[in-house]
Amino acid sequence: MKHTLFCLIVGLLLLSCNKNENIECPTDIICTQVIVSIGVTIKNNNNEFIKLSKTLTEIEGIAIEVGQNDFDPIYGTYTILDDGALKSVKKSGSKVTFKGFDANNQLVVNEQYQIGHDCCHVIKISGKDEVIVD
Repeated sequence: MKHTLFCLIVGLLLLSCNKNENIECPTDIICTQVIVSIGVTIKNNNNEFIKLSKTLTEIEGIAIEVGQNDFDPIYGTYTILDDGALKSVKKSGSKVTFKGFDANNQLVVNEQYQIGHDCCHVIKISGKDEVIVD
């Protein structure tokens, strides 16, 4: 009888354990087909756009490849991160570093950002929209 009661209690405890899985995003979410990107404008002290020779984006210290990281001459922007990296950032935000190099391969931009997502698109939580390079 004691053995049966013990097994019953253990069984009830095991059944009452609820695995609370932390799922950031539902699997059935419907998102738009628009690709969102987060950019930064790089200028000099004369308010002129700066053309960098190379850029690098790191998420939590790990370098990633950004889909389109070309200079946009109309808006003078570089892409920091786009939706292609959505699964690489935490919903609540991850530390992202954007680095830019001049023609001599010297680091001239080294900016920190906090970037998260809304399960569909990346969202900038904090960080500069414009960087002035001396």
